Amino acid sequence: MTAPQAEPTSTGRPALAFRLARRLSRSRELVRSTTMVYVAALFVMAMFIVLKTLSLSGAQVADRDIGRFDASVGYGSIQLPPGDDAFVPDLTERVRAAGVTDAMVMLSASDVQLDITPVRNVTMLETDWASGPYPRRYDLQAGRWPSRPGEVVVTEAQDTRVAPGEVLTVLGDVRLKVVGTADDRNADTTNLLAGPGTWATLATDLAKGFPALGAQPILLWSGSAPRPVISAFTSAIGSWEKEQGKKADGAAAVADTLSLRSDDRAEGFWIEKTPAGYTIPALVVPLGAVLLVFGLNDRRFRRTLDYLVSLGVSRPTAAAGLTLAALFWSLVAAAVGAVTGLAVGAGARLLISHLRQRPAGPVDGLLDPVLRLLVLITLTSLVAGLALGRARRDDVPSPGHADAGRDSAGTSASKAARRIRDGRQLLAVAAWCAAAVYSVRVDSPAMAMTLAGIVTIAVLLVVPEAFALTLRLLPERGPRTRLARRQLAADSRRARAALAVLTVLFGASLGFLALLDTLLRTADTQSHPDVLPGQVMLTDSGSDRFGPSSAVLRAAEATGALDGRPRFELSPVYTMDSGDIIRSATRPGSDTLFLTVGSPSDAERLIGRALDRDQATTLSEGGLLIWADAPGAPEGGATRTDLIVRQDDKILWRTPELPTAAVEAPPTHWRAGSDGIMLRSTARDLRLPLPDHGPVMFTGVADTDAEAVQKAVIASGNDARAVRMYVAPPPAIPPAALVATAVALVLLVLATVLASVRGQIRTLRGYLAGLTALGLPPAWTRHILLYQQGALIAVSTLLGLVIALLPTVIIATQISGFVLSVPWVQLGTLLAATYLAAILATARSVLLLRARKTG
Repeated sequence: MTAPQAEPTSTGRPALAFRLARRLSRSRELVRSTTMVYVAALFVMAMFIVLKTLSLSGAQVADRDIGRFDASVGYGSIQLPPGDDAFVPDLTERVRAAGVTDAMVMLSASDVQLDITPVRNVTMLETDWASGPYPRRYDLQAGRWPSRPGEVVVTEAQDTRVAPGEVLTVLGDVRLKVVGTADDRNADTTNLLAGPGTWATLATDLAKGFPALGAQPILLWSGSAPRPVISAFTSAIGSWEKEQGKKADGAAAVADTLSLRSDDRAEGFWIEKTPAGYTIPALVVPLGAVLLVFGLNDRRFRRTLDYLVSLGVSRPTAAAGLTLAALFWSLVAAAVGAVTGLAVGAGARLLISHLRQRPAGPVDGLLDPVLRLLVLITLTSLVAGLALGRARRDDVPSPGHADAGRDSAGTSASKAARRIRDGRQLLAVAAWCAAAVYSVRVDSPAMAMTLAGIVTIAVLLVVPEAFALTLRLLPERGPRTRLARRQLAADSRRARAALAVLTVLFGASLGFLALLDTLLRTADTQSHPDVLPGQVMLTDSGSDRFGPSSAVLRAAEATGALDGRPRFELSPVYTMDSGDIIRSATRPGSDTLFLTVGSPSDAERLIGRALDRDQATTLSEGGLLIWADAPGAPEGGATRTDLIVRQDDKILWRTPELPTAAVEAPPTHWRAGSDGIMLRSTARDLRLPLPDHGPVMFTGVADTDAEAVQKAVIASGNDARAVRMYVAPPPAIPPAALVATAVALVLLVLATVLASVRGQIRTLRGYLAGLTALGLPPAWTRHILLYQQGALIAVSTLLGLVIALLPTVIIATQISGFVLSVPWVQLGTLLAATYLAAILATARSVLLLRARKTG
């Protein structure tokens, strides 16, 4: 480089800085050091497209919910009984009288029971399907659309295994003719699309066997203002409710259900729903990548800076030239990475659409993440360049100093450096305080992800202290470890930059995996079977707190499948009379009920395990067995409690104190909302509220016999949900967006480790060549590099676990029902893959350096 004769005037300094930048940007090492910026830009753009693909736009939501129409209203409080043939014609006439020419009435019945076992209900939607009300949701696969009463098209027919021309039996003996099958682009569950008039042809006595069966009306229309349509709908409901002897007060409720296409109610985008999976990494990873560029080039930049200053160039001008050179290649790497990310995202979009078979959300606003990325890179580069210009050469300790790194890996710092350090430490204290305050408010997974972002910032602000502590704790057990430690101390800025980037990515990936596993385990624990294996419970079809009807009991007993099986009633300490007056008995401070059985042996059959002596004695002597996982359950020793008898919210009396004991019971649906069990005789002696008869439990029933009982109840024309049998709950399935985010973060970690390790080794090429020139064997070089990289990855793993586990633990403790679950196998696999990638990258880079030297 030609030395300038004199420092230009202030007007000429920018031109000199740009000339310096042009010459300095020719460095291949500088170009290679921006690999991480390329990776960060690729991640930002690819994940933006993927998450946009998984989020429906407002128009797509309207196509799903209101089809080709402009608006819809409904009324969930009205349940048209089977066979009702008056409401739909009346509503159609009123809407026509209001001047609406393009309108359609749809009936939605969600409790249509298929004649299969285990029993399952589906939704039946009745309207004029031949007119194509939902052209972008339902795709006819075979046959034709239903046009007459009793005809149906089955969506997702592979679930029910029916084909056009076959008969589908529902609700006991209702036979529907299948005229076609269709694909529901927005769901994977079976629906029945029924022809006009199907609901009106159903027998009215179906309501006796299926008391919850009813249809809700939905009005869809286009080309008219909402007010006259809502008035027509409300008047039709009022007229119908008046005929049924009900109070007509649905006007406000109808208006609340108004849905307009013009509202453009898009789904909550996954980008906003997963701040820890995209928003935070999209900000922090590019920032860390730029800092890594300056860290990898730190020693070379400082040597160049001192050389230019010695030639008469002012320090700010020289620093500006170096900053502009780094900024130029960082922006180039970001642009190339963004273009590559667009290509990767487009490929992922096609793959996701093929696998999910759902509408892909529109990818709009592509310019926004690109501009944010470029602005962030520019600002970070300018800040790093400003720090470079202010720093002094003696800020970097000599590698040969005997005590290098023992005191924060540095010697005396300048006043500016001390001010920066003090300011950073104050910010760190503020960030940790903010994390502590915000953690108290966490009540959702999204807030936990935001907390993870605050913790990430707090951890990053203490990375220099963590690195200094690492240097103090690293052992020097031989010359190789001593060389590795002291070289880290001598090149601390490079090491701290790499540590910060790896910490962010480890924290994001490990945290997302932990949060995802916690959500899945929580969903699994909240999904319980109705009864234990081998049990059959006959109940009311609407609630397992009430006993079965006589028709259900007769149909079940007529099968003979329950003959000789142990049988007992499971009555709750709870009654509700015809006036909706509720009486119950609960422990003080609790609002959950007790269940009653006839004897201790019934209690054993109920919970599927034997009682110990203390539990059996407590129950026999008029005490309570309380679920061991219930709040306030007794923990060892003799405990007693009274019961409060209430009528609605009024306390009627308290019982004497009763002995209590804890008992383990597997989670089931019949346990939900209960506190424990007692004997029925105890409840009678205490004058507690008891129903005349409760659910009937049978034990020791084979699965085939349980299915036979359900089939018999279906055949008798009764709701088979009154027969509760064991069905294993399906495993929780995570949303596709969360899975895609977790996979992307894992891949980003591996790519970052490879890029960081190779970049650091290229930076250390001169140092390694010096060691070899001194006669050290090549194996020492590999050991020094592996020791350094292993130390950095280990420390970043520990810091990442703080970022990962703290929000997960908080969400599990703050939100009721959440179960903390750490996927140690997945985390261990990720860490093993990371260390393997670091070893391979180190070995390959050393071999390349040796080959270049030999060549």
